This record gives sequence, structure tokens and C-alpha cells, in this order.
Amino acid sequence: MSNNNLHGQVFDGSSFTPVNPPPLPNSESQLSPQQPVTASNDPPSIFVSIPHFRDGKRCAATLKHLFASSAHPERIFVGIIEQTNDHEGDPSCLLEYCALMGHGMKSGAHDHEEEIARKGEKQAERDRIIEACPRVKDQIRSVRFHALGAKGPVYARSFIRKLLGNEATEFAPNWDTLAIQQWSMTQNEYAVLSTVPLTTHERDRIKTQGNSVVEEVPRQCSIKIGSEGVPLYETHADGKATGLQQPLLSYAPSSQFTFAKCHLETNVPHDPFSAQLLQTERFPRYARMWTRGYDVYTPSTNIVYSESVNLHPLHHKVGHGIDGERKWPPNDSERHAAHIRMKVLLGIHHGIGVNDASLLGGTAGGGSNGAGSSIGGKISTARANLGIYGVGQRRSLDQLLEFTGIALPINEASEKRGNEGHSCTNLEWVPYDTSISPRANLFDGSGKADDLDLEPIFPLRSLPDATASGEYDHSLASPKRMLESTNRESSSTSSDVSYSFVFLLWIGGLYTWYAMFLGNTTNKKGGRKKMRTPKRKDKQPLAERTIKDV
Repeated sequence: MSNNNLHGQVFDGSSFTPVNPPPLPNSESQLSPQQPVTASNDPPSIFVSIPHFRDGKRCAATLKHLFASSAHPERIFVGIIEQTNDHEGDPSCLLEYCALMGHGMKSGAHDHEEEIARKGEKQAERDRIIEACPRVKDQIRSVRFHALGAKGPVYARSFIRKLLGNEATEFAPNWDTLAIQQWSMTQNEYAVLSTVPLTTHERDRIKTQGNSVVEEVPRQCSIKIGSEGVPLYETHADGKATGLQQPLLSYAPSSQFTFAKCHLETNVPHDPFSAQLLQTERFPRYARMWTRGYDVYTPSTNIVYSESVNLHPLHHKVGHGIDGERKWPPNDSERHAAHIRMKVLLGIHHGIGVNDASLLGGTAGGGSNGAGSSIGGKISTARANLGIYGVGQRRSLDQLLEFTGIALPINEASEKRGNEGHSCTNLEWVPYDTSISPRANLFDGSGKADDLDLEPIFPLRSLPDATASGEYDHSLASPKRMLESTNRESSSTSSDVSYSFVFLLWIGGLYTWYAMFLGNTTNKKGGRKKMRTPKRKDKQPLAERTIKDV
């Protein structure tokens, strides 16, 4: 590597740009992020989320490799969100994993009546396997849903709250230690490592110079404005970073790999009302993250790799996708409502007409600010009603647009512009007032909200970051106060560690199609049933009103 590229370089899709050296520590001219918070010297644990849609076999292979390739498998805790159809013979990730570990089920009956007769026997056998299978009882939590109720990956991610406690993909050797080291190098409590995983085929073509390996890490640069007016990222990485010496500030998170402190999930929870969306929700969630003080970084090395193989044959039989793959049942009404919600979040009035007024929710009279019943007033009230699912107060949307180099179609006359991948290399960190909590919502105290979406509940989590009174991942004062899990298949958690990391692993193309079964959440007109009611003290949180008994 030449002297001009000592700190690496970034390819933005058209040309390479050298990475500038990092600012000197404590430089008076450079404000710096908040330093990581560590409550004690206890070793950190990692929570890994693996959702899948009717792809249990490769999910199981991923699960096995995840533990086998980690330096400290005893510190890994996994939450599996399974969406399957038993009547069509979909394999269970959990049982397939146990089979790989030498604890498989006996051959099933082929006759339907015989299958019914053996139901009790099969359940007993399943319980035996779960009890004997390595790590299942203490380190793996599993929630399984019927495939017919699928609403898309974004909707499903909101259910992480059911699995997050205190604590077929390939992984780099000792990936767990590597990920923590990379995160620590950012020196940022609110750092989020994220990138599109390199495929195993691309990994084998990494360039070498002399005796050293020059890492090529995928990096997304281009942001386009979609037909709905919402910014979009490419589904693949349109750029790359080579020879990085440390993680590099970015503006493009990927749903396929994200690694951060657990308070990312409690401060910026996934929106359960983003049903039927795939790419459209990525920038709005990044806007929520960034305005609440979180910063995305491209790691300097590859931590996770995606398979470079075709989909399992199961996905090519009766699917309605472009390539015949199976996808969640489409619902245009839900999708349209979710698009409107993303526009409201970003303050985009363009494309929202009088026919969409019913999708904006709220009470008939509007907020106490007197916004009235106009479309503009309803959008303003709807933005305030988003609460924790909206933007924060640490940074503004205007600052975000300047940081990313794009322009939004706020109204019919305003300009809309993507960034064409420019200024993708040497981004400058944007400071904020650290006295403002990341949980502070943009419209708190404004009086604009008239039917606030309340915060979700994390039933397995008892650390301060899961409530409005705390911001960080602190260990509990006494081991006796360890969380008591309500999950049947997981009776032990890692609540006595100093801080937990959450490793949200969304396998692109492999675990994209999944969601939860909830037949009573849709209606004929709006596609989703938000169940807004007049304000009252005993009003249930949003997630509990729409997603019950999961």
C-alpha cells in the first residue's frame, strides 16, 4: 500500500479516495463521541438474532457454525424467530440444529392419521431432544410462528423484544472477540458496526500484496430517492473499503449485519407497523438512529460472510417472487399504510393526499396545538404520535440531510436528490448535546401528540436501558436479581455481565422472509389494525395492543 493510502481507501462505485488519518485524541478542534460505558470487569456477552422464513436447515447450519467459530461460545446467546408451515413439512431450525449435534428426531409417520396418533409421543420426544441438545436449554431462545401470517422482515424484527434478555452463514474465526474489538476501536458508546456481508465466493478473491492480506470490506455509498419519495439504499454494496486501520464512519447501515450495544434495540426499537416493507424502512430507521445519537461504522475487517449458493429448493416450488422464491403473503393496503408512515416519520408531505388521511391516525380533533383537520396538520400530529418510533432530539433531520448529501421531497415544489455515492469516504462526526437522552422524542413536550404510540415492553430484560430512566447497559447489583426467563426453552440468561452486545444478524437472501402470525391485526380497509383509542391511563403499549400472547 502506498504512503498516500496508509489508512486505507474507499471505492464509491466510480473511483478510489484515500482515507484521512483519524483526528488526534482530545483535539480542541474536534469534538469526539461519548466514550464507551463499562460498569465492571465482567466479560461481555453477545446476543445473536437469527430470524428465518421456511429455511430451517440452513438456519441450523448457521447456528452450529456460530458456536463452533466463536472464541467464547459460552458467552453467546441466540434468539431464533422461526416462521414455518408444519403441514407442508417445513423443518424447524431448532430441531435441525439438534440433529446436527447428534440429537435427531426419529423418522416421522407418513400417514396423516398415524401422525395424529403419535402427536403426544412426538412432543415427548421433542422435549427430550431439547433437554439433551447442547446449549439449547441455557443459551438459545426460540419463538415459532405460522408462515401464513407473514408481513415482511421489518415487521418481524420488532419481535426481538420477546427474545432480548440481559446479555447458513459463515463466520470469521473468533468472530465474537473480533466484533467486540472492532466496536471498541470506535471509542463511541453509540457505535453501530454494519455492512453488507461479503460472500464466501468474494472472500476467496481477496487481493494480497506481499505477505499481507489487504482486507476488502463491502461499503454502501449511494442513496437514491425512491418512487415514494423515501431514500433507498442498494440491496448490494455498491462500494468497498480496503486496507482500513480502524472502523470508518458511514451513513449506510445494513439489515444483514449490525453489531452494537443492546440499548440500540431499546432506544430505537423496530417498528411493528412497518409491515410489508423491505428496503423502504432502512433509511427511516437510520434517521431514527442518527437523530438519537447513534453512528454507523464500516468495520475494518469482515466478521460475517454470506453464502454464495442458490436458495434451498424449498424456495423455488410455489413462490410468487421474481425468481419463484417463497415470500410472505402480500398485502397492498398494509404496504401503502407503511409507506405513509415512513413519509410521516421523515416529514415528507409529497404524495400524501386526502384519501390517506384515515391512515394518519390520531383523534378527530387533532392535537392541543390546534393543527386542525388539514392534511398538513394531520401529518404534524401523526409525526408527534410516533413517539419512540420517530426521530430523536440529539440531532436534527436537516443535519442528517447535510451529512448524507441528499434532499427530500418535503412538498410538491421542493427538490429531491440522491447523493450518487459522493462524499462516501471522509465523513465528519456530527456532535450533539450529550445531556439529551437518546430516548428523547422530537416532539416531547410540544403538545402535538394526541394518541402517542407508547413504548414496547422487553419482558426478558431488566437493565436500566429498557426503561425511560436509564440509557446504558449496566450490570445488576446482585446476582440474586438475575432475570427470570418466561421462555420455556431458555431458563438461563446473562444478566450479570458488565454490558451486553447485540449482534443482529439478518442473512440477506436466506433469512429475509419472516414475520409473525396474527390474523386479527388486519382489516379490510387499512390492512393493519392500529386500534387507537381515546387516551386513558390504563392504555396498553402499542406493541401489546397489536401483538398479544406471542
